[in-house]
Amino acid sequence: MPYYLKLFVSALLLCIFYSFSYKNKKSTDASSGVAIYHFFHIRDTTNTGRIWEEDFQMAFNTQRSLYTSYTKQMQDSILKSKVEAAASAGSNQINMGLFVPSTAENIFTSANERTVYINKFFSENNYLIKEVMEQVNWKIEKETKILLGYTCQMATGICKGRKYTAWFTTDIPVSFGPWKLQGLPGLIMEAYDDSQRIKFTCTKITLGTSLPANISLDLPSDAVVTSHSDYNRMEKAYKESLSAGGYAGTETSIDKVTVQGDPQEKVRKKFTVNYPLELTN
Repeated sequence: MPYYLKLFVSALLLCIFYSFSYKNKKSTDASSGVAIYHFFHIRDTTNTGRIWEEDFQMAFNTQRSLYTSYTKQMQDSILKSKVEAAASAGSNQINMGLFVPSTAENIFTSANERTVYINKFFSENNYLIKEVMEQVNWKIEKETKILLGYTCQMATGICKGRKYTAWFTTDIPVSFGPWKLQGLPGLIMEAYDDSQRIKFTCTKITLGTSLPANISLDLPSDAVVTSHSDYNRMEKAYKESLSAGGYAGTETSIDKVTVQGDPQEKVRKKFTVNYPLELTN
């Protein structure tokens, strides 16, 4: 075989080897990850200037995901530091500063079991509300766009009673997305309902072969499995007992709390949730 032909064959084999090596590495690197989503929701259509905004974190691997409030995590971490600082100083007052309302519940999703668990911590107990994973009949469209460097394709479908447009990337071959949006052949990077009063936008994503040590996709072992109706009944009974004077306070006071918004505003328009996130259970 001529020398130049040997050289060509060797170079070709080397290219094929690196091509397979790159593909396998890319697939392995995408086996798990953490995505941060910014959530936007106009809950009262008569008061469109009042918008619920919050950051969420979704940790995932090929089979499971956990969706939780990143805003709450950050605030809890700051509060913990302030409590520890107050304790060290021998003070029973805590200056919380700016407080942003956040979502307390977590959402666990299992692709294999086709189930969703809503995790709530209530009255010093963990509860899991089990739901059957909704089968979203997505229609995949031809339109594409780039989000965070990933090529995303458009899909439309109905989830929890609302029509959504979702942008997903097959570069990250997992079927999850923010909140309860799932079932596409790639990670959902962005989604919004047809009125665009609800919107989820991925702002950061980190991929790897394993999740950070402080994140677990396993259900809490001490949690009690219940239904929506039973949980709501228990919560209602608890609130009624508080109204009847069943609450005992603690000696620690939290001082100087500022809720996000204009503290000088004297008159607020009455707020009602007439555009909920879910229309169906």
